[in-house]
Amino acid sequence: MEKVINVPSKVENNIIGFSFLTNLFNETEELENTRIILEFKNTRWFEANLVAVLGAWIEIQRSKKNSVALSRVSKSIRRVFMKNGFYEHYKLGSEFDVFDSTIAYKIFDSNEQDIFIKYVKENVMPKIRLQVDTKVAKGFITSLGEIFINVKFHADSKEVITCGQYYHTHKKVCFTIVDIGKTIGDNVKRKLGNPYLDDYEAIDWATQYGNTTKENDEFGGIGLHIISEFLEKNGGIFQIISGNGYWEKAGSYIFKEELNSYFPGTIVNIQSSLEHTLEDKSPLIF
Repeated sequence: MEKVINVPSKVENNIIGFSFLTNLFNETEELENTRIILEFKNTRWFEANLVAVLGAWIEIQRSKKNSVALSRVSKSIRRVFMKNGFYEHYKLGSEFDVFDSTIAYKIFDSNEQDIFIKYVKENVMPKIRLQVDTKVAKGFITSLGEIFINVKFHADSKEVITCGQYYHTHKKVCFTIVDIGKTIGDNVKRKLGNPYLDDYEAIDWATQYGNTTKENDEFGGIGLHIISEFLEKNGGIFQIISGNGYWEKAGSYIFKEELNSYFPGTIVNIQSSLEHTLEDKSPLIF
C-alpha cells in the first residue's frame, strides 16, 4: 500500500505551518505497513527547526512499520536537512555547516536530562548570543530543563526531539522541542477537574507563573513562564501546540486558536530576536 502526501510550498513557524504538520499526524493515524511518500516537488521553503516535528512523525511511522520517503526535495532544502543532522540521523547523508547556523537535530531519551542541558549550553545558547554564566542565561537554561523534565513526569513520553536554526538574514534563532505523549490539555483538565476546558486555554493556564500540574502542590510552573517573559522582553515569539490547542505570544500579545487537527503531544517553539538580546541586568532568575 502507498500513500502520497503533498507538502505545501512553504512550511513556516506560523499557524499555517503547524496546521500542516499536525494534520500530517492525523492523516496517517490509521496507517500501518504503508509506504508514505512526502512529495516536496512544490516546496520552496521548510523551516529547518521544524524537522523536530517531522522527525517525531517519522518515529511514529517507523513504530507502525510504515516506511517514509521524501520525494523531490529541492537542493536548498536538502542541504539544510544535511547540515542540521536530520538526514544524517536517517542515514541520508550529511554536509558540514560552514556558517555554523544550525542547532543539531537530536533525539533524547527522557532520562537524559544532563545530556540535554549540555546540548542547550553548547548548541542553543551560543546561537541566542547569551553567555551561559549570566543570570538571564541561567534562568533560560533552567526553564528549558524544566520543560524537559515535564516530558518524563507529565507527558509520560520516552523521547524528546529537538532542532534549531540561526537565520543570519533575519537575525533570529528558532528552536523546537517536541514530545509525543500526554498533552498539556490532558494534564491541566485533570488537575483542574474541568474536562470541558479548551486545549488552548489549558496551554494559557500552564504558562502562568506558579501554575503546575504537579501533585501535592509541589513547586513548579516556572519554566514556560520564564521563557515567555524572556521572549516578550527581547522581541521574540513563543508558540505552544498541544492537543487541539495553538497558543502564540508575540511581544505582550497572545493569540489562541483551536486547531482542526489533534497533535498527540506537545510542541514548544521559540523564536528569539538576536537584535534585542537581553543584558545581564534582567531579573529573570530565581
